[in-house]
Amino acid sequence: MYGIAHAGKSLLWTASDLLTLYLLVSVYRVNPIVAGALFLAGLAANALADLGVGIWLERHPHHAARVAGVALVLAAASFPATVLLAPHGLAVLLGATVVFRVTYAGCDVPHNALMTQLGDTPARAAWLSRVRTVGTALASISAASGVSGSGRVTTAHLLWGIAGAALLIGSTMLPLLGAFSSVPRDRQRGAVRWIGLPLRFLAANVIGIVALGALAKALLHMPAGLPYGMTLTAGKGTTILVLLIVGRSAAALIPIRLGSSPRHGLALLAAAYLAAGIIAAGFAWSAAPAMLVLLGLVMGATNLIGWALLPALAQGPRGYGVYTMASKLALGAAGLALAGGLGRVPTFTPNAFAGFAVLAGLACAVAALLAAPRLTSLRRDGFAVP
Repeated sequence: MYGIAHAGKSLLWTASDLLTLYLLVSVYRVNPIVAGALFLAGLAANALADLGVGIWLERHPHHAARVAGVALVLAAASFPATVLLAPHGLAVLLGATVVFRVTYAGCDVPHNALMTQLGDTPARAAWLSRVRTVGTALASISAASGVSGSGRVTTAHLLWGIAGAALLIGSTMLPLLGAFSSVPRDRQRGAVRWIGLPLRFLAANVIGIVALGALAKALLHMPAGLPYGMTLTAGKGTTILVLLIVGRSAAALIPIRLGSSPRHGLALLAAAYLAAGIIAAGFAWSAAPAMLVLLGLVMGATNLIGWALLPALAQGPRGYGVYTMASKLALGAAGLALAGGLGRVPTFTPNAFAGFAVLAGLACAVAALLAAPRLTSLRRDGFAVP
């Protein structure tokens, strides 16, 4: 049920991440820099809401199901407006974006914090992270199908369909939240970090998300002259996203083994970001289909390992709120980085795209260094040992 609920809730998030910038720029002809700034502003509001919801649930854990139910309805109802209101001006579009992002936080944080209760051992945490990866992949497949739609009527039907499906499927989280609404005893005792997470772990993931997220979005704006690249003609945007999703889905098959101490998991995370850096830099020379699958694979692997480590590193709902807050700010920064790279044109020049890919690779290398277990400050307790 956790995986089904995640797929439904994630459908809204994945669609907003994959489709918003693309539809605003390609269908409604919004300036890429304006679209990127709007995307970042919405995620900034979402990030602050994540922190607020996390702190609230830490103090009032029995409110989780009620908060999530109301927020899911409001998020689904407001999601289509984040694109469809583009003709009415930037102020109206910004208002709709903020409403959607803030209400989404109300269902996102309670659902994510369930991992504290359900993933209290390394094996369970890794399994739940795989379930999340598969759920996200299913949501991404649905969202990616929208890139091929070019008409505004098709876009409206797509967005309302996504909203309805997300509301129906995502509501399966409510019984789980009702059954697991208390804060585990081991999280109630002792001092809590003000951010609820090791700072270097958080910084590594933020940098990695910015780098890989920006590069993945840049692939939809590739130049025609890139060697071995896929020219973005009609339908190719969908092909690119599908290849990325195939890679992300394959990450669920990676045999991850976490010990009772998070150090082994952090070493795996550092290795994944190092591999991601090499692959990202490789796009300066090739954007062949196999490279797209590999990029999706490392994106999925870093996400999977990060979420598998959270039950050991996060201190209650606050830690999850901070993690999702930072992740969403990072994705917003990725959109802004893409817009800055594009400037005022819809596609990169070959040299600009190559430089963008190399910078993404270097950022992933920095993330790997920060995630290295000798540098990362850890909590003493780690996973529970049965």
